[in-house]
Amino acid sequence: MKSAIQNQSRKIKNSREDVIFEIVTRIVLVLACLIVLYPLYFIVIASISNPDYVLAGKLWLFPRDVTFSGYRKIIKFENLINGYKNSFFYAIVGGTLSATLTLFAAYPLSKDDFSGRKPFTIFLLITMFFQGGMIPLYIVVNKLGLRNTPYVLLIVNGIQVWNLLVTSSYFRTNRIDSLSEAAEIDGCSHFGYFFKILLPISKPIVITMLLFYGVWQWNDFFRAMIYLDKPDYQPLQIVLKDLLASSQVSSAIYDLMENQEALNEMLRASEQIKYGVIVIATLPMMIIYLIMQNYFVQGITMGSVKG
Repeated sequence: MKSAIQNQSRKIKNSREDVIFEIVTRIVLVLACLIVLYPLYFIVIASISNPDYVLAGKLWLFPRDVTFSGYRKIIKFENLINGYKNSFFYAIVGGTLSATLTLFAAYPLSKDDFSGRKPFTIFLLITMFFQGGMIPLYIVVNKLGLRNTPYVLLIVNGIQVWNLLVTSSYFRTNRIDSLSEAAEIDGCSHFGYFFKILLPISKPIVITMLLFYGVWQWNDFFRAMIYLDKPDYQPLQIVLKDLLASSQVSSAIYDLMENQEALNEMLRASEQIKYGVIVIATLPMMIIYLIMQNYFVQGITMGSVKG
């Protein structure tokens, strides 16, 4: 009987429709990967290639006349190191603070016996769709004395409701009620249960929240542009924006300049700096994602099972 079942399974696996479906699926996935990865690959090779080939549209698969002059120009920019330090500070400290607050808030919302669970959830959901607006928030930040301080990027929008709901869903999926009851019988407090039992078994969602908030802080541009004027506190994204703006050749400059050779040199430098800036801004977070991708997938899949 076992041999009959095995033969039947082999016939199903080797059916023509399944083979065609598998081939088509693999082809589609390969094409999707190429569509996603090629722009990233092009940015990398364009940043180290002779800009003449990039401007002429002759760069496709491999770098040509490899040069790192664009990166040397970027490194010489005086505010770059400071921007890197600030971005790492906001990503690490801000991401950790936001993830910690999210985990603390998600714990009671995941418990069915929490009496205020439903009203608090509704209140939080309302804030996802209705907000006071940018101008009132700016006035509040300014009145509190947070403007032009590093704390503004750590506090303003410190918790994102969607991340809070995903974390709460993850806790509910892990059936924490039974574990909580067992811990209470053994005399464990809520804080003891949270730190000694819940967090160790919820490592995927903890790392996922750290990634979410860390990457969000790293890529955030708008809040820094609105609230920070002092270069000492500006993150990398603002520094790179200033660097890119200073290297661009406007149409007015193009018409006024008589030295064509100097103009071409400015265009070439601008092209190299543009692609180099993209690489510098994205490389750290891409490396972190590659290292933490297993925890990231587990946290998202388990956190999306149950609301």
